Amino acid sequence: MIRTFKAEDVDYIIHSHYQLYNREFGYDLSFKNFIAESVNRFIERSSAEENIWILELNGEQKGSISIKIVNERTAQLGLFLVDPSIRGGGWGKKLVEQAIRFCRSLNVQEVMLLTNKELEAARKIYERSGFKLMETWVENKSNKDLVEEKWVLAL
Repeated sequence: MIRTFKAEDVDYIIHSHYQLYNREFGYDLSFKNFIAESVNRFIERSSAEENIWILELNGEQKGSISIKIVNERTAQLGLFLVDPSIRGGGWGKKLVEQAIRFCRSLNVQEVMLLTNKELEAARKIYERSGFKLMETWVENKSNKDLVEEKWVLAL
């Protein structure tokens, strides 16, 4: 089941992102702080035009995705995560579809996202969902040089 975010999901979102990205990609604590700031800003804004969804299976949180407004033309997808224990089951695709449906209801013209090249599984989902790679650059984040990417889906 994909449901709307609740206040008790804050710790899950922060810790699941940090633990997964630390274990799989070696991200440091600055990434945990980045996720915490993103979630806290979402809560502070509390807008009907923005949302976080939680993938919940058998009463357990197993993934997340968010949409925030960048401007009247553009929404941004973020906080995308699928628990490794359920990967390959199509849940990532379903989360991305949920976010895109929400964006269509907002009447924005595009959805953008920022990711990096080493997140291969997520990049495949974005590409299959119609996102196009628009820009790349190298940036030092989480004590690593990352090839950052901007992807855009025209609605």
